[in-house]
Amino acid sequence: MDALRPLNYFSNPSFLQIDLKAGVLRSRGGTRLVGLSDDFLRGFVQACEHEAGPATALILRRCGYRFGLRLAQRCERELSSYLGRGLRDCSMLEFDTLISNLWQGLGFGSLSVDWSKGQHGILPVKLQDSPMQDIGPRGHIADDMFCGLIEGVVEHFSASPLGCIQTGDVRLGSKEGTTFVLAGPDVQPLIKQLVAEKLSHSAIVARISGG
Repeated sequence: MDALRPLNYFSNPSFLQIDLKAGVLRSRGGTRLVGLSDDFLRGFVQACEHEAGPATALILRRCGYRFGLRLAQRCERELSSYLGRGLRDCSMLEFDTLISNLWQGLGFGSLSVDWSKGQHGILPVKLQDSPMQDIGPRGHIADDMFCGLIEGVVEHFSASPLGCIQTGDVRLGSKEGTTFVLAGPDVQPLIKQLVAEKLSHSAIVARISGG
């Protein structure tokens, strides 16, 4: 076990391995990667709107969720090999650093999870600079794809199913930025009710956690 390995696995320049002759981009663990431009993502959303109309938000969420599950599985394999021990054997500080570095290194923005609220059955999440925050369906302000992505990644490491509910959006002037709360099935209805009542992210977290 190598406890001294740096935890910037995804943001380290050596993470990307480029084979110019083959035209292939891989991670340092050997997984093939693809880079998606804003124009591609915008075109994907527009195509979904054309074909599915109001179901687009659900489609984006499901795409994010499925991708999140597979991303977590792949990253767990790569990180466990890199660290020389199981990722689930890491301390919470190490795990949090690696998950935050994953988001940053893959260009997903800046992710912050308040793991301390887990004892209350919730995990508050803050996301800055999401690449999808300005590419959502027309007339629908929500980061559906990343809501599903966060749910898929965290659920992979959770002992029980978790749902991700968006509680704030920077485009709507939320001073806390784009925020979410992960919770089990028993708590989700209350969170959705508080969101409908237009409570802030902090107020929702405080109401559920008791302060």
